[in-house]
Amino acid sequence: MSTLLDIQGIGKTFASDGHSVRALDDVSLEVRRGECHAIVGESGSGKSTLANLILGILAPSEGRMVFDGTELPGRRLAEHRRRIQLVQQNPLSSLNPRRKVGASIRLPLDVHKLGTPSERKSRVESLLVEVGLEPEMARRSPSSLSGGQRQRVAIARALAADPDLIVLDEPTSALDVLVQARVLALLDKLRRERGLTYVFITHDLAVVRALADRISVFASGKLVESGAVDDIFANPRASFTRNLISAVPVVTEEEAALRELARQGGLPGPGP
Repeated sequence: MSTLLDIQGIGKTFASDGHSVRALDDVSLEVRRGECHAIVGESGSGKSTLANLILGILAPSEGRMVFDGTELPGRRLAEHRRRIQLVQQNPLSSLNPRRKVGASIRLPLDVHKLGTPSERKSRVESLLVEVGLEPEMARRSPSSLSGGQRQRVAIARALAADPDLIVLDEPTSALDVLVQARVLALLDKLRRERGLTYVFITHDLAVVRALADRISVFASGKLVESGAVDDIFANPRASFTRNLISAVPVVTEEEAALRELARQGGLPGPGP
């Protein structure tokens, strides 16, 4: 499996009240094409800073990122913004409440001038169907949808410009367990059908085990360890990782069954 994103010696320092705060320190890792690579750590570990660096929202203090064989500039080109998309934690805040659902999904098509106006309308409808929603939802406002439906809209918007890499920033943490399982099953299905690559930012190791292929564990701005999910769970090398894994709550039989169904893509219907 080839490397899509190669992160080499990335560091990020912020100035705060006259002091320097080191958010990331000499981080190197690779994200392989077609995989789900989880970035895990506690609050303040640097995982969100890394996500913002990948997206070009922040510029690194040092180091470099190579995307599909080309170094990413500090100021991203339109093509980079098209090929690297984001799904945020809270879709209600990420979707403009003054825009109808269809307009929000169409926005990347308008920005990148993809297709004619009539083609964009058809594309919005097909994206809604692809994420398990009815085409008529294009005419509704985000506030009229459930949390799970809004997150599906956010996913459809991220898919609109046909990206190669999607950064998923805690995309299911605000959802209840059943809706979470359905959204995870959808994400896994889309990745396999479209050949997508995910960088999955999360603190939930149970979600990681259900969805991710590889995992990178962060603590205090440093990469603690990285490897295949099964290997890390079976034989974590770092004490910090062992503590994280030991803190994963024991789930109920119902929740365990739902997660297994999500992993196998067998949940019935899109639900809320």
